[in-house]
Amino acid sequence: MSAIYIIGHKNPDTDSIASAYAYAALKQMLFPDNIYLPARCGNANNQTKYIFRRNGLPLPRLLKDVYPKVSDIMGTSVISVNENDPVLYVFQKMEENRIQELPVTDSELRVKGLVGAPELIHLFIQEAVDQRPRYLFHAAHIPGAINGYTIHNGVKEEFRAAIIIGAMPTGKAFERIDRVGAEEAALVVGNRRNIIEYAVSRNIPAIIITGTKHGERIEADFTNYKGWVFLSGLDSSETVRRVILSSPVSNVMNDKVSTVKADCYVEDAEDIIVNSRQRVLPVVDDKCLIGVVTRTKMLHRHKTKLILMDHNEPDQAVDGIESADVLEIVDHHRIGAVKTNAPITFYAKPVGSTCTLVYQLYRSAGKTPGKKIAMILMGGIISDTVMLKSPTVTDEDRDALSDLENISGVDAHSYGMDIFSATDSLNSSTPESIINTDFKKYTEKGVTFGIGQVEVLTTSDLPDAVQGLLKELDVQKNQNELDWAMLLITDIIKEESILICTGFEAAEKRFSYRRSAPHCFLLPGVLSRKKQLLPEILRIIEELG
Repeated sequence: MSAIYIIGHKNPDTDSIASAYAYAALKQMLFPDNIYLPARCGNANNQTKYIFRRNGLPLPRLLKDVYPKVSDIMGTSVISVNENDPVLYVFQKMEENRIQELPVTDSELRVKGLVGAPELIHLFIQEAVDQRPRYLFHAAHIPGAINGYTIHNGVKEEFRAAIIIGAMPTGKAFERIDRVGAEEAALVVGNRRNIIEYAVSRNIPAIIITGTKHGERIEADFTNYKGWVFLSGLDSSETVRRVILSSPVSNVMNDKVSTVKADCYVEDAEDIIVNSRQRVLPVVDDKCLIGVVTRTKMLHRHKTKLILMDHNEPDQAVDGIESADVLEIVDHHRIGAVKTNAPITFYAKPVGSTCTLVYQLYRSAGKTPGKKIAMILMGGIISDTVMLKSPTVTDEDRDALSDLENISGVDAHSYGMDIFSATDSLNSSTPESIINTDFKKYTEKGVTFGIGQVEVLTTSDLPDAVQGLLKELDVQKNQNELDWAMLLITDIIKEESILICTGFEAAEKRFSYRRSAPHCFLLPGVLSRKKQLLPEILRIIEELG
C-alpha cells in the first residue's frame, strides 16, 4: 500500500510542519488501513526543532520532491537465479512464474546479468552455425540433468567442451574426438568399450554413457582417467539435450546489464530500459539486488498521494506537485489553489494558524489529541500568531490554544517564551538560513516576488547583520528569478517589524512605511506577513499597473 504524504510548503515554518505532523496522526487514527506520513519539503528552523525535541518527537521526514521514483514502482518479491544454476532451472523458473527475463546474481546477491529468451535461444543456435559450439559445464549439475549418476570423478569441477555423439563407426569416432581436441570434448556414447577406452586414453573432460541401467557393468578401466564418467538411462539424443541444459546460467546470460538505484527517477529509468534490449531493470543497493522494474510497470505511472498543509499555491508546493495526486488541502491563506484532477476536500478558514484548523478537525471527528500532539499544535499556533499578538488572530485561535493548554497542562505564555528564545538571533545564524527560515514566493499581475519572515526577541543586532542579509536577498532574487525580494524581521517584544528589501526601487518608493536606512523600512505594529504586509505589496503592484 502506498503512503499518503501530508506536507507543508517550501521553506517550512513551525505551523507548516506542526500541522502536517498533527494531521497525519489524526488521519491515521481515523483511517488505520491507510498509511499517513507527515513530511516537510525543506529544512526545519531551530524553533521547530526545539518544539519537536522538547516533546520527544521526530521531525517529519524530508521530502525534496514527489516526482515518481523507482522505489514507487519496483517489485520487491524478486525471482532470480544464481550464476551457477543450470539453464534447466531457468526454464523451470520462467515457466512456473510466467516470467520472460530473470536477474542473475552471485552468492551475495550482486547482480551479474540477465537471462531470458534471447540468451536461451543463443545457447542452442549460436552465431557460427557451421562451427561446433562449446558449452560450459559444472560436473555437479550433469547427473541431475540426465537423471543419472557419477561413476568416476574427474579433476576439473568446471570445464568447457563440445559435445560429440559416438553413434558412428569406431574409427570415425576416434577422428571426431581428435578433430575437436581432446581437452575440449565431451563424449555421449552407448556402452561401446572401444570408443570409451579411446576417450579415456585421450583424457577428454567427460564421458556420458547412455542407455544404461543402475549398476550396469562398464568394461573400460578408468583408474588413471582424469575426466568424469556419468551413466544415463536416457537415449543419446535426450541425453545431449539434457546435458546442454545443465550448462550454468553464467554461460548464457547477458552480462552487459544496466541497473538503477531505488531513488532513481522513473523518467530516467524509463530512458535506460527503452534504450536497451532489457525487459527487466534490476534495482540495486550497493550492487546487491533489491527489486526489479519491468517495461509493463513503466506504463502504469505511480502518482504520489499528497495532502497539502498551510499552503495551496503551486509555487510554494513541493517540487513535482504536477505529477502527484492532491487529495486534500488544509490552509488559512488566500486561495491560489493548485490544479487537481478530481474534486478534493479543501478546508480553509481565515484564522491565524493552520494548527488551529487541525485542532478543529480533531474536535469535529470526536477525537482529542494526546499531550504531545497538543503541544505540537500549541507550538504552531504560538509561532504563527506571534503569541496571539498578530492581527491574524481570531477567537478560534484563542479558543484552540486555551483548549490545548488544558489538554497538555502547559502554560502557553511560558511555552511561547521558550519557543521564541530558541529562535536564532540575527548574528547567530547565516543570512541564507535566516531568509530561508520561512520564505514564500508570490506572483501577482506579472510581478514575481518573495517575502521571508523571521521572528526575533530583539532587532538590536540588525545593524551588524543588515549588509549580509541584503547581499543574500540579492542572491535569492537571482536564484529564484524574482523581481523583488524582501525579509520581514519581526520583534515580538516591541510588536513591530523591520522590512529589508532589494531589487525593485519603483515599488519601494511607494511604501507607506518610513524608510529607516537604505533598503530598510520600519513597520510599527506589523507582525503579520499575510494580513498586514502582503496587502501593502499588492496595493503597490496594483498602482504600478
